[in-house]
Amino acid sequence: MFSPTSNKPTLILCLLWLIGWTLRVPILAAPPLATQIADAFGLGEAGTGALTTLPMIAVAFGAIPAAWFISRFSLKTVIVSGLLIMAMASIARGIVPSSLMLFIVSVIMGAGVALFQTALPKATTVWTPAHVGLASAVYINGMMMGEMMGAGFTLPIIMPLADHNWRVALGLWSVPVIVIAALVAVVRIPTTETQSDQASMKNSSSAQALPNLTDKHIWQLSLLLTASIVGFVVTNAYAGTFLRARGEEYALKWLILGFNSMPLLASFIVLSAPAWVGLRTPVAVSALVSLLGMLGFVFLQGWASWVSVLCVGCASTVKLILLMSLPPSIAKGNAVTRLTAGMTLIGFSFTFVLILVGGWLADLNQWI
Repeated sequence: MFSPTSNKPTLILCLLWLIGWTLRVPILAAPPLATQIADAFGLGEAGTGALTTLPMIAVAFGAIPAAWFISRFSLKTVIVSGLLIMAMASIARGIVPSSLMLFIVSVIMGAGVALFQTALPKATTVWTPAHVGLASAVYINGMMMGEMMGAGFTLPIIMPLADHNWRVALGLWSVPVIVIAALVAVVRIPTTETQSDQASMKNSSSAQALPNLTDKHIWQLSLLLTASIVGFVVTNAYAGTFLRARGEEYALKWLILGFNSMPLLASFIVLSAPAWVGLRTPVAVSALVSLLGMLGFVFLQGWASWVSVLCVGCASTVKLILLMSLPPSIAKGNAVTRLTAGMTLIGFSFTFVLILVGGWLADLNQWI
C-alpha cells in the first residue's frame, strides 16, 4: 500500500480533489444525452427532467442514512463504497431495459453520491486536521471542475469515444470513478481517529448519528445554502426569458457560458483564500454581492445587466463553497457529519420546493 507522509498532505489533497471531481460528473453527464435517452425510453419532458432531479433528490434524502453509515464504518470504507455504488448505478443506467428501472438506478446513483458527499467534510478533519479549510476548498474545487467537465465534455469528447452511443458514454464516465475508488482504497491515509474513537462511534446510538433538526443553527445554515443554490439555478433557468424580453437574446449564448464558468472561478478564489472558511464576513459579503447582482440583472440593461449576472454566479458560488466548508470548521467528531447531513437534507429539499413553487407561480401569473 502507498503511504504519504503525514506532514506533507499533498497526496491526500489530491485524493480529496479527485473524490470531489466525481461528485457531479455522472449526474451532469445525463442532461447532454437527455434527448437520446428520452427517445430510447419514450420519456416526456417530466421524465427527461427526472434524469437529473431524481439523483439530486436522492442526494438530499440520502444524507440521513449516510450519516448513520458514517457513524458505523470507517471513512475510507464509506467513501469507497459510495464511489462504487455511484459508478455501478451509472453503468446500469446504460443497460436497463425500461424507464422504471432507469429511474430506480438513478435514485441508487444519487444515494451513492450522498454516502461519500456526506463523509467528505469529516474526512477533511480526520485526514488533514491541520489543513481543514484548504482541504474543503480543494475537494469543492474538484467538484466544480467535475460539474464543468460532466456537462461540457460529454458531447464533444466522450460521445465520439463511445461511437456516439449514449449507453457506452455513461459507462465511460464511470471508469475514472472506479479508478479513483481503487486509489482511495489502496492509499494508506493518516487519520486522527484512534481505536477508542472508532469503538465509541460503533457503540453510539442511532440518534447520536443523526442530525438534530431542532437545532436553529442547522436551519440558519441550511436556509443560507438554499439561497445560494436557488439564486444560481433560477438565474440559469430564466436568464433567456429576461434577455428575450429586453431584445438582448443575441447575448444569451455567451452570457450563459460565462455564468456557468463562474463556479470554477469562485472555487479558485476560495482555494486561494482558505482562511475565509469559518468566517462570517466573507459569507455576508458574498450574499450581499449576489443580491445586488440579481437586482442589477433584473432592473438594468446591456453590459451593466450582464456584468451583474456574472457577479451573481461568482458570489453565490463563493457563498455555497464557504457554507459547505463550514461543518468541519465549527464542529468536531460525529457532529461534523450530523451538521452536514442536516444542511444537505434541508438545503436541497427547500431548493426543490422553492423552484417548483416559483415556476408554478410564474406560469400562473405570467410573471416572466
